[in-house]
Amino acid sequence: MEREEKIQKLCLKMNVSEQEADAALRACGEDILDAALYLEALGRVRTPSGGYYRETPNMERAPQPEPQRHASESFGEAVRRFFRWLLDMMKKGMHNYLEVRKNGETSFRIPLTVFVILLCTPCLPVVLMLLVVGLFFDFGYHFSGPNVKENGVCNKAAAGCVNVARDIKQSFASNDDAAYSNERAPYTQNPKSSDGFDANDGFDGDNGGCC
Repeated sequence: MEREEKIQKLCLKMNVSEQEADAALRACGEDILDAALYLEALGRVRTPSGGYYRETPNMERAPQPEPQRHASESFGEAVRRFFRWLLDMMKKGMHNYLEVRKNGETSFRIPLTVFVILLCTPCLPVVLMLLVVGLFFDFGYHFSGPNVKENGVCNKAAAGCVNVARDIKQSFASNDDAAYSNERAPYTQNPKSSDGFDANDGFDGDNGGCC
């Protein structure tokens, strides 16, 4: 390709003057593609919609930096996705419940969304205390709903808490029985009347009469 033809193509494609195209070619060793990139790097041209002139068919267009607005758009989209997920979880939570049971019957139940909101408020200590106290009054907890597995992790954990409370109650009951038995042992082994005499003193084991 003749040099004059290269200058004309640069002028047409890059919207520059012949002097600028000539200077760019000289600076880039007469390579028209490098000259186009050189002019663009100097900020003297506006990139045409048709792209760069390609001297060889296999040469690819140089990568361009993405505008800064893409990062802000990605962050905004991530925030929107998070809030859509949160709203979806809240809707599901209104159709799944925490049930409070006693003797196999459901006393009452509350939606999981309401339960989670209570846990995120200053009412948290009160809620936890009521849950723990309920375990020692033979109350149990069960999660139910279309999105809750019957034998899932939540229900297994709730059943485990019930078992722990039952074991603690049985341990206290066993200790109380043992203490009561120890207190009663002297009286059952050697019962005496209030005046200090043995209840068996003065009686004959054979005829039941006095000595």
